[in-house]
Amino acid sequence: MKKKPLSKSDSANQQGAAALLAATFSFLLRNNISKESISDCLRQHHERQKGHTGVRKYRRLVRAYEDMGIVMSAWYSLPRFLDKESRPLPLKAGRGPLSVAGLLRASRVRISATVAVELMRRSPSVRVDGSENFVALRRAFVLPDFEIPRAALVIERYLDTLRINSSARRNGTTLLLERNCHVPDMNLRRITPILRDIRLRGMAFIDSVDGDIEALRVRRFRRKGVGELGVLVFAWTRSSKPRPAKSSSKNHA
Repeated sequence: MKKKPLSKSDSANQQGAAALLAATFSFLLRNNISKESISDCLRQHHERQKGHTGVRKYRRLVRAYEDMGIVMSAWYSLPRFLDKESRPLPLKAGRGPLSVAGLLRASRVRISATVAVELMRRSPSVRVDGSENFVALRRAFVLPDFEIPRAALVIERYLDTLRINSSARRNGTTLLLERNCHVPDMNLRRITPILRDIRLRGMAFIDSVDGDIEALRVRRFRRKGVGELGVLVFAWTRSSKPRPAKSSSKNHA
């Protein structure tokens, strides 16, 4: 019995699924995740629910990572943690108004001081000086060798956005922001300066949005009537393969 030919939309969906999986597998293999581990994850996929131990650990890790992003933002914006030039003041590891614990309380996050100190010691966003004070080096919190959890976090939320927007289009409700712009052919010498401009404008936008939504954080955790809101901005580049020149065929007598 012949298979029913795929419609154009089904065919595009299958091709897109293949491309999505191929890109994911390539990323994981480049980051030293073995083929066996990938196969195990696929086999266990249907068993992976919220109660799964591995998923719970991942969620805790990602929550701590995101909490540290909030902490760094507070360190760079709350007046009590800034000097006269609006630069972040050094913080002590112990107790006190200018301490990591004090910053955590002001940030209203649930991460413990012990975990925060451990992550700060690992992060290139923070330096520990000779007096064991923590010194902020950059506003964005970064961890080394954290590419895979970051990718999982971004992809998971982007796919959620696609799902919500698809439903919104059908129901005629408000869409979440989901925009993309790119130029397929650009002079390589122009890329560096325009990326620098995008970076500066993107940072200014994120800092502004961060301040707006941070001001709306509820002071006490409540299970009902509370949701998450976040914004992600990134730029991407890729070298284009040279296209073969079109050959003109002429008939010669």
